[in-house]
Amino acid sequence: MKSLNETKPHHSERKWISIFSLVLGVLILSIKFYAYHKTNSQSIFSDALESIVNVVAGAITIAVIIAAAKPADAEHPYGHGKLESMAATFEGGAITLAGVLIVIQSIQIFFHGAVVAEIEFGLILTIVAGLLNGAMGLVLKKRGERFHSEALVSSGTHLLGDALTSIGVIVSLLVVKITGLAWVDPLIAILFGAMLCYSGAKILIRSGNVLMDAHDDETLKGIAKLFEKHYQPGVIDIHYTRVIRSGPFHHIDCHLVIPEFWSVAEAHDFSEHFELSIVKDYPIEAEFHFHLDPCRQKYCEKCEVSNCPIRKKEFIKRHAFNDLKMIASPGAVI
Repeated sequence: MKSLNETKPHHSERKWISIFSLVLGVLILSIKFYAYHKTNSQSIFSDALESIVNVVAGAITIAVIIAAAKPADAEHPYGHGKLESMAATFEGGAITLAGVLIVIQSIQIFFHGAVVAEIEFGLILTIVAGLLNGAMGLVLKKRGERFHSEALVSSGTHLLGDALTSIGVIVSLLVVKITGLAWVDPLIAILFGAMLCYSGAKILIRSGNVLMDAHDDETLKGIAKLFEKHYQPGVIDIHYTRVIRSGPFHHIDCHLVIPEFWSVAEAHDFSEHFELSIVKDYPIEAEFHFHLDPCRQKYCEKCEVSNCPIRKKEFIKRHAFNDLKMIASPGAVI
């Protein structure tokens, strides 16, 4: 397993990025509420309400990233990384709730009449807030994907969605300015609320899958490439691969088929060397647990181990590893 010393710089960078995001979020929130105060625009208010979620989620993200960086202990043998997924779940729920509240209030204003003032000033502030959100969202998402941080990915995705919302607010204000139809403003806000509900639901599904350790195609494809890269005769087959994603840490279980005539010591040394070669190449902190299966002479045509004393059939062709074969049930011959 990679040592924690190798990942400490990543933990530090994730922490400082989240702190900067929180400070910027407070600034953007202030800009949006000031714009709402000056314009009385419901679409700007809906955008500002979403930023409250950004700030609250940002504060929680900082605490979670610090806590998730703690090493595994007796009570938490897989570490504390799942806290990041829990934070992402909270953020997804908060976004969905904000969307519902925006829709309810916007519908009320739509039927009771809306008044929008100082549109030009509102446009300038909304453009500034949108650009800041978009830039920060892109940074958070890229860094989150690089460090396998669910908290940063969900925050980045949310901020990018917030930036798109700002574009919609700009369009709404322009339409009101050109046509004088104030009812367009709450109507656009209703659409934003619906978009927020959809965005929040996507985050909830994603974080829920991580918490439940659902199969992740990209992770499995990456593991398959590493198995293929570090293949050596004796790695006859690998199947029933399962991954526990715990923040920036992965625990991978799989069944490794090896020659049945090997001694216990030979099998242990071989699998340990194979694991170390993969872990060194793995993008984040990880450990592999191989359940060793004897070949039982079922894989002769795919096995290129030389001088095999129990071979029943001649070697024909080795099958490359792929993610579908890797998740096959134990004992399956594919």
